[in-house]
Amino acid sequence: MHTPHPFKRSLHTRGFTLIELLVVVVIISISVGYVVVNISTGSAEEQLEEEIIRLQQVLRFAHEQSVVRSEEYGVRFYETGYRFMLYDELNDSWVDVAKDKLLRSRMLPEQVELDLYIEQSPVTLLESPKDDPKAKNENLASAASNIKDPNQPVVDPILPNVFLLSSSELIPPFEVRLRIPGNKIEETLQGLPQGEYNRVLDDE
Repeated sequence: MHTPHPFKRSLHTRGFTLIELLVVVVIISISVGYVVVNISTGSAEEQLEEEIIRLQQVLRFAHEQSVVRSEEYGVRFYETGYRFMLYDELNDSWVDVAKDKLLRSRMLPEQVELDLYIEQSPVTLLESPKDDPKAKNENLASAASNIKDPNQPVVDPILPNVFLLSSSELIPPFEVRLRIPGNKIEETLQGLPQGEYNRVLDDE
């Protein structure tokens, strides 16, 4: 099955030099590292705030990586976490980001749940990556050799929910809400088309 390419547009028109972008990536990576290692075990409100800030910083870092490397990144969300993916042009598929500790798959604290809204509509999420279809991208070797088993069910490829494009754009716009069931406290992060990731504060 051919993977759609919403990101195949003008990818190389940019107003920044490579040096400038690399400096930005270094600054963001330091900030992300600081957020990741400075996790406290405070109240439910503090935990939600820490998790939403971590998500915001890691998304910004991933998008900067996409721009600097001219590669297309994506994020797949679950009720209990999220994972970053990279478009593999050679095999026309999405694979997990490898060899980058900051962009590893992340699980939320046990009591925290994630809701995703795309263009203000709720998205039905799987509970965790283990619930993804079994015919994953790691079956590329079989696909490449054109080995087909007519008895095998056709499984849709695993795709990101949102795409962090090397053109610095984001599609589609989204909103992530972190909450603790039975608790009215909620943290919200918006992803905007121009590639900005903004927290929504209570008084907004």
